[in-house]
Amino acid sequence: MVAGSFYPASRKALIELIEACFMSKIGPGELPKKPDRPLEKNVALIVPHAGYVYSGPVAAHAYAELAKLGNPKLVVLLGPNHTGYGARIGVWAEGSWSTPLGEVQVCEEAAQKLLKECEEASADIRCHIAEHSLEVQLPFLQYIFKDFEILPITMFPANLQICKSLAHALDELLKNFSSTVLVVSSDFNHYEDYATTKWKDQLAIEEILKRDAEGLYRMVANHRITMCGLSPVACLLYMQSFSKPKLLKHATSGDTSHDRSHVVGYASFIFE
Repeated sequence: MVAGSFYPASRKALIELIEACFMSKIGPGELPKKPDRPLEKNVALIVPHAGYVYSGPVAAHAYAELAKLGNPKLVVLLGPNHTGYGARIGVWAEGSWSTPLGEVQVCEEAAQKLLKECEEASADIRCHIAEHSLEVQLPFLQYIFKDFEILPITMFPANLQICKSLAHALDELLKNFSSTVLVVSSDFNHYEDYATTKWKDQLAIEEILKRDAEGLYRMVANHRITMCGLSPVACLLYMQSFSKPKLLKHATSGDTSHDRSHVVGYASFIFE
């Protein structure tokens, strides 16, 4: 849906831009080596989801780290619902998604397992049709990895009890699906000046590194941090499958556009 806007619509231009993100001064500075072995443990990432020219170099840090660990069989995509369409927790449960780099199948078995474990979740494509936060992850994944399936999930802003419920369902899912990556999609503070956004982002980052979902919700409320993937990130913080969060990169749109008057914050993490 967002090929031609958030990322290029042609295969050649898309590959060139992805490689430019990896080679950027804000990015890792080198192209990832494409793994020739399977991912041997389940891993989670937090990555941004803006247009590649803004957030791509920050996202590249997470995918470069993941490339070092191996090729996943399943990628669970969890992000915010920006559109307001569809279910409060919406699962795309069958079929496939496509980008200029090819087609990726949805893992129907994983979808049914999650729907069984989480009563708040529904099979619903409406919440995905115009949503960009998950789609923009696919070209990065397709550039590095091969033969993986996806499980796309979007969620509305939710209370912590619902986040706990989805976290439990995801933990149960991962007990049955090894070699899985959970990609949590979120941008951080929106449309304030550079210094304010860096400060507000850091407050949220510190709570994430402490794995404190309640603390993150309090910090976001008390300081009016406009973090769009707050609930998906809280789900990750509640999960028992991962223990070691590591911040890989924090930057803003002002670092690429050089307009620092109204910026959006981006951060990449890996959880092992």
